[in-house]
Amino acid sequence: MRKTVEKIIAQHGTDMTVTSGSEQKTVRGFFRAVNSKSWQSMESEATLLGEISRGQYAYIGPVDAAVKEGDTLSLGEKTYLFRRTELYYYGNQAVYQWGLCVEKGVNDTWGTQS
Repeated sequence: MRKTVEKIIAQHGTDMTVTSGSEQKTVRGFFRAVNSKSWQSMESEATLLGEISRGQYAYIGPVDAAVKEGDTLSLGEKTYLFRRTELYYYGNQAVYQWGLCVEKGVNDTWGTQS
């Protein structure tokens, strides 16, 4: 199963730069705004490219990318902060890694106490 998912990511994913401390690496994966019908129904107007104003983004990438909370992801002109990462398992095998990100400098105080 893992090889199948890695093949899909390699063929259809997008190259992104992940920074962990002072180390940078190129990772191929999927990245998009988190959409929810309930959130969309609360929006008074459509936003650019389906982006929800709450500013949360989902990442799916290979297990070997080993991204962790606090790492950053750069894609285009924007940088995003990983707030949560986990491995997805099928049976006893890690198949891919997913993460939840927020835009750095815009929503990076998400989840912190004021």
